[in-house]
Amino acid sequence: MIKACHVAAFFAVCATAFAGTHKIPPGEGIATVQTPDKWRTNEKGELVEAISPDGSVCFLIIPVERRKVAESMGEAMRYIRGVGAIVVDPKSLVHTTGKVKDADAEFVSWKGKNKSGDVEIKFSIFSPDPSEPLLAAYWGPPAAIKKHQSELDKMLQSVRKAEHEKSQDRQ
Repeated sequence: MIKACHVAAFFAVCATAFAGTHKIPPGEGIATVQTPDKWRTNEKGELVEAISPDGSVCFLIIPVERRKVAESMGEAMRYIRGVGAIVVDPKSLVHTTGKVKDADAEFVSWKGKNKSGDVEIKFSIFSPDPSEPLLAAYWGPPAAIKKHQSELDKMLQSVRKAEHEKSQDRQ
């Protein structure tokens, strides 16, 4: 009995650690993402942004507009550079492919600097629904990214195609 209580408590803690579910884009939603409770989450325009409790790492996710990946990456990079005052080293570009859950994904990263020192910027482009690609990005100092990598990975893995409610259920 005690062992069962410990197991139940463990799962309750795990469930509440990632309980904030947000639609991407906010409002209508083509997908959802779960963010950690302790992260400060903002819904701005078409993006969902989460900031680590210590303020060192930022995560954002947006829909790719009409399959224009490069344009969406440019918009995200302008946003990142604007909020973080980051100067990106274009020679540091790394492009790889892989998977986010079962979906094919592209990963693009850069190194840069801000007033506090070195910064890494990492993009993931993937589709929980093949007709609706998403762009996720996170950035911060390399040591901070390493510290929060588990939470960042969980956020990426939590992305799901949105289940649209039936109109009679919306009341």
